[in-house]
Amino acid sequence: MKIAITLVLYVLAYLWGWTKLRGKGRQLHRLWLGCILAYCVYLNICGITRTPHIALGTLYTMYFQPVGRAIIYWLGG
Repeated sequence: MKIAITLVLYVLAYLWGWTKLRGKGRQLHRLWLGCILAYCVYLNICGITRTPHIALGTLYTMYFQPVGRAIIYWLGG
């Protein structure tokens, strides 16, 4: 039931945002709005079901943190 309510609220948010985006370049902005909301739905549903997910912090944890440690080790710190 939580997932259904979540999806309905995100659809309502998308429809509200769709009507607010007007002017030049609105199609691209509507596409970006859809992509951002789709990512938010993905994260929210993964949180509800407690399944592993890929988030923005994953890139930092997998790549930048080990590289930073290697650079600090290489510099003698």
